[in-house]
Parts: sequence; C-alpha cells; structure tokens
Amino acid sequence: VFEGYRFQHNWATGATRGGTRFHKDETVDDVKALSMWMTVKNAVNDIPNGGAKGGVVVDPESLSKGELERLCRAYIRAIAPIVGPWNDFPGADIGTSAVTQSWMLDEWEAINLRNEPAGISGKAMPLGGSAGRAEATSLGVLFATREVANVMGLKVKGLKAVIQGFGKVGWNLAKLMERDGIKVIALSDVYGGIYNAEGFDVLDVNAHVQRTGKLAGYSKATKEISNAEILELECDVLVPAAVQSVITPENAPRVKAKMVIEGANGPTTTDAEAILLEKGIFIAPDVFSNSGGTQVAHFERVQNLHDNHWTEEEVNAKLEGIFKNVFKEIYAIHKEKKITMRMACWVKAISHIVEAMQYRGWI
Repeated sequence: VFEGYRFQHNWATGATRGGTRFHKDETVDDVKALSMWMTVKNAVNDIPNGGAKGGVVVDPESLSKGELERLCRAYIRAIAPIVGPWNDFPGADIGTSAVTQSWMLDEWEAINLRNEPAGISGKAMPLGGSAGRAEATSLGVLFATREVANVMGLKVKGLKAVIQGFGKVGWNLAKLMERDGIKVIALSDVYGGIYNAEGFDVLDVNAHVQRTGKLAGYSKATKEISNAEILELECDVLVPAAVQSVITPENAPRVKAKMVIEGANGPTTTDAEAILLEKGIFIAPDVFSNSGGTQVAHFERVQNLHDNHWTEEEVNAKLEGIFKNVFKEIYAIHKEKKITMRMACWVKAISHIVEAMQYRGWI
C-alpha cells in the first residue's frame, strides 16, 4: 500500500495544474506547500491556471516496470473524480516521466470513457505531448539570462557561465548556452565539478559522462572542484540548477558572479539573497527563471484542446516571447517600487490572484 496526495490550492484564475512527484521522502506538507507555489508560479508567468500538486511516497527506482505502471493507474483511479482537463490536470515532476504520464492518461480516459489528452500533461508525443518539452526548463533559464544581460548592458556572446547540476536541466542548459556563444567554464554533478577557464566543448563533456557516469575524470578539465567551490568561481553567470539552499549566508560573501539565474527551486536562502544584492549581484528568481517547463505544459494543454500540434520552433518562439514580456513586467515593478526581483514576482502574482478572487466575490 502506497500513500499518495493531490492538493488543489486555488482555482480563482482557472483550472488548477501542477506536477506529480514520486519520491521516497514525499510528505503531505511538501505537496501542500508546492501546490501554493504553483498558484504563484502560474500567476507570475501569465498562465491562466491555479496551482495544484500531487505526490506518492515511493522510490520509483525500486519498482519494476509493471509495478510502476500499476501504481500510476491506481493513483489516477484514486484522484479521478477531481482531475481532468477542466478542473485539475496533473503533470510530470520528480520521479515521473512521459511514460508514467501516458499510463495516467490512459487510465483516466478508460475511467471516463472518452479521449481527453488535455487531462494530463507531460505525456509522450504520440498521445498529445508537446514538442520542445525536454529542453523547456533549460531554454527558459537561457531566456532569463538573455533578459538579465540586456538590462545589465552585457553582451550574451562571450559571457562566462558556471552551472551547478548536470542533470536534465543543467546538461541541456550547458548545450544551449554554448550554442548561444556563452562560454561554460565550470560544471558539477553530485560527485563534484570540473573547471576550465577557456570553456568546455559541452557535447564532448556529455560523451564522457555517458561513458563514466560522472564529470570527474574529464581529461580536458584543468582542475576538479567541489560543489561548494563551484559557487564561488569568478564568472558572469552563476546557475544553481541542482538542489535548494546551496547559496547561504556563509558562502554568499564569496560569490563572484555578476548575475545568479536560479535554475533549481529555492537555491538561495533569504539571508544569502540580501548579501548578494548588497554586492550588486542581479538575481533572476526561480519562480520566473525556471518556469519554462510549466509554460510548455500549458502549451501542451492548449494544443490538446484545439486538436493541434505546434512544431518545436513554434513552441520555442512562443516561450521566448512570454519570457520577454514577463521579465519586462516584473523588472518594471522592481524599478518602480524599489523592491527585489523576487518580491516583484510575488507582487505581480498576488495582485493578479486577489483581483480574480475579488471578481468572483470570494473576498
């Protein structure tokens, strides 16, 4: 028997959405808090939905393929009455994938006796998944980097970037940054990091990781570094794209980046943020900068509802346009009210949510 949850935080702005996490340490409080976070994230990024989140207490790696499929189907059977394309549509998150989402969609459609691809996001493309989903979060981080560089008067080409985390987000981001003319000078994974002031051939680095399972030992690195040291390197762009709370009051005074673009959720503590801002470091907050995946999940639903399919080029162009517009809005709030970019995001989001609640007569 597995314990699972689905929380719908607020639907004032539209049907709720949010991912489903399969993790051995999942808790009811985490899922509840993350559903609220999704309400804010959607509102910041002009996505017309409220926030929700799901979770199951399980280590998916410990299950066989058949066991994982049965768990996905059982989870959907349990929450089927409260999810669907017009009330709450679960997406992928930690421990879930296009495969698990496809099983969930199939089960939901079997229960409801109709084809409704918009009911689940993050599914495989033959079932209505969206092009561009795999790189969406990373591409959003790149777009955020471009916008910050623009307001700082920096040229994107030639920037030196450091990326902590070489999972799906970090690897794709490194590849995209290199393509954009950004020099990736340091990378790290759970085992540690590598550095070369001249920058890396990212595809060659990835080939090494595919062979060995880790960054360590890469022959073209001039030195190996720790996950603590990578945050303190001199660079233009620092992207913490691994876990939360890695920039703290202890190491913030030694951060030498010109900008911090948050690829992970909550990588900078509140006290550390104050130190970085005092040092003149520009911070693009996670609720904006890592929202690319959330945006493309929304695109997926729009395509499904219109029985349509956009090319990857169309998806990426729409994503870039939204990032430009959202950044312009929150940057204007930041300048006008003389508040942090993170606070500007929350001002925008809460104002939008409150206005929707007022029109509904809830407050």
